[in-house]
Amino acid sequence: MKISDLISMTVKNLLRRKTRTLLTVAGVIVGTCSIVLMVSLGIGQTEALEQSISQMGDLTLIEIYNYNSNSGVTLNEETMRQILNMDGVKGGTPFWDEANMSLQLYSGKKDRYQMYLWNVRGIYADQLENMDFQLAEGELLPLETESGSYLKNKKVRLLMGNKMVYEFYDSKASGEAAYRWEGMLDANGNQLEPFVDVMEDELTLILRNEQYDEQGNPLFDDLRLDVEISGLLGSTDPNVYNEHSYSAYMDIRDLQQLYREYREAFELEDDENTANMENPSYRHAQIKAESIDDVEAVDQAIKDMGFETYSLNSIREPMMEQMQQQQLFLGGIGAISLLVAAIGISNTMVMSIYERTREIGIMKVLGCKLGNIRSIFLMEAGLIGFFGGLAGVGISYGLSYGLNYLTSSGAVNANGLLGSMLGGYGSGGSLSVIPLWLAAAAVLFATIIGLLSGFSPANRAVKISALEAIKHE
Repeated sequence: MKISDLISMTVKNLLRRKTRTLLTVAGVIVGTCSIVLMVSLGIGQTEALEQSISQMGDLTLIEIYNYNSNSGVTLNEETMRQILNMDGVKGGTPFWDEANMSLQLYSGKKDRYQMYLWNVRGIYADQLENMDFQLAEGELLPLETESGSYLKNKKVRLLMGNKMVYEFYDSKASGEAAYRWEGMLDANGNQLEPFVDVMEDELTLILRNEQYDEQGNPLFDDLRLDVEISGLLGSTDPNVYNEHSYSAYMDIRDLQQLYREYREAFELEDDENTANMENPSYRHAQIKAESIDDVEAVDQAIKDMGFETYSLNSIREPMMEQMQQQQLFLGGIGAISLLVAAIGISNTMVMSIYERTREIGIMKVLGCKLGNIRSIFLMEAGLIGFFGGLAGVGISYGLSYGLNYLTSSGAVNANGLLGSMLGGYGSGGSLSVIPLWLAAAAVLFATIIGLLSGFSPANRAVKISALEAIKHE
């Protein structure tokens, strides 16, 4: 018997008892909808959780700390190279912020606008792109450091957080008029721009030493250096800020050179930093893994070296494990409905065999192979599962859209609806998410359930005696 004949006969048999077939398919639809919707709720909450954690920072970043003096290891150039050469590491940089200098930025006529640079940090300029530092404007620091001395007209190159531009104040004004902050409006309701456009205006960096003689006069003149802001770090969205928005960065070698020349110019004795400038040690570094999947292995490898680490992954992992358990629980609830549908398919096939016993006997007498008879009933059961699964997925998409619409419009409180079941994790985003793989898996699972439900009745049909079947009324 050809496959086309099997399909044709299967479809005719299903249409022979339309009501029974539709009711059986309806059972599969209910079961499929239950599984898909339950799992989609778990996926939606998982994505909301991922989104919430990602808003706290980059999930692929690992913070390294070198505060434990008893570990016997030092975070220096050698250990940084070892870490950067690890599998799964995309990039990384130490942060050198030991420079004890009084730094101020000046701009405008007669240095009218001023800003204190409290947080200038040295970093690996050649790792900025690998670290995915987000630029709001301009470009990253140049990879090659400029030769020469800062005391002899070498320009200071800075990478600045985009929120720092509002830290300039007007030294000629007083009270509130001396300051600008983000979102500040004028009398007409227009937003006021910062006093200084750091990308265009001329800037001067002043290094000052707070040493005075007995009459209160400074012992040294201020050092005035030209400054170039290569770019502004941060999001292009003015309402978003990150850890770099309020920091300034220099290439680590340039900052160390500036610190060394600062101490020489003001005749300061060498401190711990200048004494170890050839092989400096760092208190803090940041490593970026290739992907979230690499974070755990890289984090453990760094810990094995003796360093203390921290990453958002340490928060994410236990939460994700709990969410996976909840997804299994929700999927199990839906699977009960599909199990009931499987019993319905099996019952339908048993009744079909009982009604078609004589037909089965005639097929056997005419020489129809037992495998073909089995295939007919298996195909009927499989088609019931397939079409039920297909319709169930379609209805699930509609119900999912409805749930998401109700929650987004505020008609339904998602946290109240699922708070106790999902532990209150996740907020925002879609309540129900049905990815393509879930839809395909649901249809496949429903089809397999149909085939398994029809296996026993199909074998029963094969075992019916041809002579007894012909006598059956």
